[in-house]
Amino acid sequence: MALFVARLGAVNSAAHQIASNTAAVMFMLPLALGNAVGVLVGQAIGARNLALARSMGITGIALALALAVVAGAILIAGASAVATFYSSDGAVQALAATLLVLVAGYHVFDALQVVVVSALRGYKRAVVPFLVSAFGLWGVGLAGGYAIGLTDALDLSAIGVATPMGTPGFWVGAIAGMLASSAGTVIYFLAVSAPRHARTDPRAQDAHGSL
Repeated sequence: MALFVARLGAVNSAAHQIASNTAAVMFMLPLALGNAVGVLVGQAIGARNLALARSMGITGIALALALAVVAGAILIAGASAVATFYSSDGAVQALAATLLVLVAGYHVFDALQVVVVSALRGYKRAVVPFLVSAFGLWGVGLAGGYAIGLTDALDLSAIGVATPMGTPGFWVGAIAGMLASSAGTVIYFLAVSAPRHARTDPRAQDAHGSL
């Protein structure tokens, strides 16, 4: 994203950097929560308690979603203040404040995705989440962001949006990509941890490998 946004000039690059840095800082909380959820899910599976493992995963997902919504709402309310903290340039502040509102939406799905992926690691499932994330973040997110950010390949006039959108378009694409990624991993987690698996021998389940 940063390389593509750089084509739009210094103001866009600076505003994008503010948004990117803020997203990275906000990511720390769900990342820590995801690490904890992965450990607890793994411990429950090791104890042959698959019902508890599923419960731990779902609880972690719900908690991550709730915290992300609260954090996103706070960011939206304080977007201008955060932008001012980073830069004294008025043009950068204005664009950064717009991007930070989009970052708030991105953060909700980012938080959801990282906790679900961590829970799946407890089930020794890593390949499918990787493929889902690659498709969502690169296929939908980056490619989609490029399409609406730098080109008019997609006609969004029906919803009152003119393309190319510039830097905000990349963040809209990132939101769409993260939504696709988080939805895919949640569906996969619910399938892997479904009650029918709780009635099977976990040792047999482990034999299926990392998929």
